[in-house]
Amino acid sequence: MKLSLLYFHLLLSIFAYEAHSQSNFSEMFNEISTQPEVIHYYRNDFKGDTEFWSSCIGNDGVLYFGNNDGILIYNGEDWQKIKLPNSSSVRSLLTTTDGTIYAGGFNEFGTLSRDSLGNYHYSSLIKKLRLEGQELENLEQAHEIDNNIIFRFYKELIVMSENRKTIIPSTTDFMHASIVNNTYYVQDMTVGILSFAPNKNELSLVLENEDLKNVSVKGILPTNNINELLIILENGRIYKGNLKTKKLTLWEDIFPDLQKDLVVSTIKKGDNYLIGTLGSRIKMLDANGKLTLHPEAFNEIQNPSVLNFMTTENGLWVMQYNGLDFINYDTSSFKFFESSKIYDLKLFNNKLYVATNKGVYISTFEAENPKKVSFKLIEDLQGQAWTFDEYKGQLLIGHHKGLYHIIDDKAERITTSGTWKTIVIPNKEDELLACGYTGLQLIKKEGDSFKLVNKIIGFEESTRDIIAADQANTYWICHGYKGVFKIKINNAYNHVYSIDHYTDTNGFESPFNINVFRWDGDIVFTSNTGIFEYNNSNNTFEPYEELNSIFDASKNTRKILQKRDTTWAVQDDEITFFTESDSLHKLNTRPFLKAKGQLNRGMESILPLPENRVLIGTTDGVYLFNLNANKDKNVGTNITKVTMFQGQNKTLVPIKEESSHKLPNDTDVLRIDFATPNLISGSEIEFQYQLEGLNLGWSEWTETNFKEYSHLQPGDYTFNVRSRDLKGGKGNIASYTFTVTPKWYQTTLFKVLLILIFLFSLWIGYLLIRRSLEKENSKIQAENLKAKKLLELEIERLKLKHDKEKVEEDKKILEKDVITKSKELANYTMQLVNKKDIVQELQGDLKELRQLVKTQLSKDKISDIFRKLQQHKIGEEYMEVFDVNFENVHHQFFEKLNKINPKLSKKDLRLCAFIKMDLTNKEISPLLNISIRGVETLRYRLRKKLNLETEENLHEFLKELN
Repeated sequence: MKLSLLYFHLLLSIFAYEAHSQSNFSEMFNEISTQPEVIHYYRNDFKGDTEFWSSCIGNDGVLYFGNNDGILIYNGEDWQKIKLPNSSSVRSLLTTTDGTIYAGGFNEFGTLSRDSLGNYHYSSLIKKLRLEGQELENLEQAHEIDNNIIFRFYKELIVMSENRKTIIPSTTDFMHASIVNNTYYVQDMTVGILSFAPNKNELSLVLENEDLKNVSVKGILPTNNINELLIILENGRIYKGNLKTKKLTLWEDIFPDLQKDLVVSTIKKGDNYLIGTLGSRIKMLDANGKLTLHPEAFNEIQNPSVLNFMTTENGLWVMQYNGLDFINYDTSSFKFFESSKIYDLKLFNNKLYVATNKGVYISTFEAENPKKVSFKLIEDLQGQAWTFDEYKGQLLIGHHKGLYHIIDDKAERITTSGTWKTIVIPNKEDELLACGYTGLQLIKKEGDSFKLVNKIIGFEESTRDIIAADQANTYWICHGYKGVFKIKINNAYNHVYSIDHYTDTNGFESPFNINVFRWDGDIVFTSNTGIFEYNNSNNTFEPYEELNSIFDASKNTRKILQKRDTTWAVQDDEITFFTESDSLHKLNTRPFLKAKGQLNRGMESILPLPENRVLIGTTDGVYLFNLNANKDKNVGTNITKVTMFQGQNKTLVPIKEESSHKLPNDTDVLRIDFATPNLISGSEIEFQYQLEGLNLGWSEWTETNFKEYSHLQPGDYTFNVRSRDLKGGKGNIASYTFTVTPKWYQTTLFKVLLILIFLFSLWIGYLLIRRSLEKENSKIQAENLKAKKLLELEIERLKLKHDKEKVEEDKKILEKDVITKSKELANYTMQLVNKKDIVQELQGDLKELRQLVKTQLSKDKISDIFRKLQQHKIGEEYMEVFDVNFENVHHQFFEKLNKINPKLSKKDLRLCAFIKMDLTNKEISPLLNISIRGVETLRYRLRKKLNLETEENLHEFLKELN
């Protein structure tokens, strides 16, 4: 069956056209430059009351809004709510130059601060300024000027400087205040416009007029003249006040007589003045004070009652009686021609042509600076239009009713069968191929007209995707479901004589979603699995590495368009591009995220324009993207909160960056929240993060504004996060350093100890093994030694036996020698005794003889003999010889006596020796030169010194000592 699904789609389009053709195609108008967009915030977003009164921006970009619930804080991702102590609404908010946030409500005002955990806290100034009990009512406005904070209440101004206050009462009511050219102006209801000088603490009247009295002023704004003020009253009358002449001039009355409304809020933005009303939304005045046409976005805000404004660098916050909106001026895209499917766009002769499912539309168009378009339907081209082609200064359009030649805003029909597009026949003059639903037709240009020559027979498939091959009369045709055809046409171009069909062989994995394009002079085929080129030598399709290295092969690249040095492409449902000047060929996808998912599959329309702009056709209109807006805009990315989970317990962690924060080792989950307040621009903000310490690179970009890590191992970590928006604005990297503390068994000390214990165990094991080996060796050595000793002992025993026999023999000799010497000693002793006795007897005889002789000579001779005997008597020298000889015979005898009693005298020792020799007292007496009685006494004393009992025999005792 030759009817394809695309052809079935055509039939549906025809039926749709038939139904639609009965209606009138009116002219379409759009202004497509400087059009802001509106972002709505609802109760489900901020979880608070919907009546907003005031706002301010912190130095870190965080937004603060005052409403009936208190202070709502918005960091670009999350909302927080802070209530005042008395739960009153917050009418006034102020950010000072030092970053302090002041907030005030009914009988209450103070400051807002953020602690190290990321929580906000309110501190009241009522007690500090000693204002307890005073009826202040609502704090309506707060301003900073010259280091003074001025709080405006209806009945008074409170000026605070360095915690000192000055109260300035009003005459009636202070209704509005503003700072213009560094001067504080305030309206006193019945007086006029006053100026206040903080250094003098006084008010001065600067403008007085009956029109200003008893009518509330809602705006005191600057003009281009420094000496003028723009005064906007509640009733809509606007005056220009001259500070020199003190005169007021009516500039404008924004409410006609029949329109009853009130001015609620005012602000100057750029050269325009914006006025918020009670019931008619926002009105805009130009620099000349005249009402001017405001942007369409002003009509899209949620509520007609505008209570206040706050300007930002890229937009305007609108606080309403029932809602909060952000009007984004910094748009990089604008959508027009909505509610139509766009199949092709063509810029031709300073006109923009749009092919849609409803027909072909035309509008004048300034490509260099597109501002306004006014589209008109070209008659006869109602219904499904497909593709524009330009040929030799003429414009053609493929249509479901055939091929048409467009001349300005009219169309001439060339063929009657459904046509996708036309292609030029290489090396053929004035001839084209019309590519239709059921094959090809030959078209010839004659002058400024075109005519059908013939249908080319032999190939009846749909030829929407076709390109001329490098070989003559050869064409590549891709079918969305049937794969790739290579056809060859005869020279007359009336017959296809060769068809090669490629499906899931020859290199392709599947016949589906294959398209053909020409890039850098090469013919390339895109598929679901990458980009291929044809190798004629082996009739296969091979990967085209130059583009595969740029595009993601896992995505279906459905379109490739090369314009000058830029290559545009469609991957899956995303538009992307890269430039040849970028050596890395980085793909730029993010600027077109608004069109993601809205592209016509297989009929994507991309029209590059001058000044780095591009038109994208979608299923729901046309997008104009301004790529010049995609410049890096570095702002701060903030880490807003760090939360630690331990089981069911949730704990906030300090987020200040002074030092590394320590987390306990039982932390189950660590959650880090982040935001980029200064990238609030109506576009999706994406984040990219990494955790140094896990050795992982940057994550994929994600819209999730938090990251959780589970069961981090002990160690040092640094979390980095950065952000970006649709326009290319980037948030600088924010970092958070922390340490997960180890458990006791995970500490370095424990690991060192474990290593030491392990090494010690190895050492002990080594010692035990060595000891065991040594013990075994010792045992073997001991056995060897034992055997050796047994041998030696046996030898020694034999030797000892021999020695013993010799010793016994020597002993006997010694005993004989001792006996002999003892006998000799005894004989010597007896001789001494005898000699001494003889000498004593001789001395006695000589004494008697001396008495008997009478002559002196005889006496002298006897005395001389007596003297000689005296010289040779037994004296001490003989006893010492006795001692020496006795000790030689009994050498241990005296040693044992000295051990028994070291105090024994020499006489005691000699007595012991004599007793041992078995001498009698009588024999001992002359040897010691004492009487026998003296010997007995000396023996008695010796027994005591030797501690002998009475029954013990002294002689036996001394005899055994040897």
